Amino acid sequence: MSVRKKTNQQTWWAEEHHLLAAVVHDSNDAITVQDFEGNIKFWNLGAKRMYGYTTSEALKMNVCQIAPRTGRNDALVLLKRLREGEKVRSFEAQRLTKEGRLIDVWITVTTLTDEAGNLVAVATTERDITERKRLERELLAIREKEQRLIGREMHDSMGQMLTGIAIKSKALELNLKSKSLRESADAADICELANEAIVQTRRLARMLYPVEIETGGLVSALQGLASNTKELLKIACQFKCNDTIPIRDPVTARHLYRIAQEAITNAARHGKTKKIRIELTSAKGKTTLKVANDGKDFPRNFAKKKGIGLKIMEYRAKMIGGILDVGRGRKGGTIVKCSFPNMD
Repeated sequence: MSVRKKTNQQTWWAEEHHLLAAVVHDSNDAITVQDFEGNIKFWNLGAKRMYGYTTSEALKMNVCQIAPRTGRNDALVLLKRLREGEKVRSFEAQRLTKEGRLIDVWITVTTLTDEAGNLVAVATTERDITERKRLERELLAIREKEQRLIGREMHDSMGQMLTGIAIKSKALELNLKSKSLRESADAADICELANEAIVQTRRLARMLYPVEIETGGLVSALQGLASNTKELLKIACQFKCNDTIPIRDPVTARHLYRIAQEAITNAARHGKTKKIRIELTSAKGKTTLKVANDGKDFPRNFAKKKGIGLKIMEYRAKMIGGILDVGRGRKGGTIVKCSFPNMD
């Protein structure tokens, strides 16, 4: 290689490195580098804009200082996992700005090595998704409101109409019967069908608008869900609760109820299940909701085919600080499990 060609190549590499450094430094995303103790070693302009700390301030800080109190241990555990060579996928977390504002971020981590291949540091790219999360919460609230509205309308308006049909049919039956007309039997059949429709409508209404959550709590609502599943879907459904579950927040209770409801709907629609078991347990500071069915085995490539139902369940789990796990049961079928820490 000629001296001139070598010089041109060196110039090109220098220019490329300079360009890459400029891109990293000026990126809108927060890009940081930290050692495996969490001490910050690099802090770009995006990090400064997102968190409010200057570079000189950040280089004296530990990553735990931008994590909320409840998430500081998680940040250290993550560094330990990375130091041990574990690959970590992108994930959502919460961080604190200099002003004390809590923001939602999407984090991608990359381990950095020296020339000998030894792990030396962790680089993170963090994107502020606070506004997106706010919109997601609003959409979920709208969906919840619509379900409750439909449930009330079914119970009140449709229920009253069906009750009117049943009363008029019964009156018609008695009138025809008094005249010894054979059509009285048809009127009796109409009355019976109307009464069955009333029962079904009320059960559907309770599934859409589980008033038991407000009156009897989550346990009562899940008992009702199991009962309605048996009556409406004709699937054997059992509910088990090991103890008094410390869930006082109605919002958390509604999210768990909807997760169980979605798991049952998926099992009935796609899994060809005959038996469903709902379990609510609490141990070692953690509560777990589990919905298991004996239908189709959980597909190995399911992660690539996530439907809207699974995504909503995952989001609901995250909303209560939990983790959703969907997998194959020991004897086949599918198990949907949501675990989250108990609130004091």
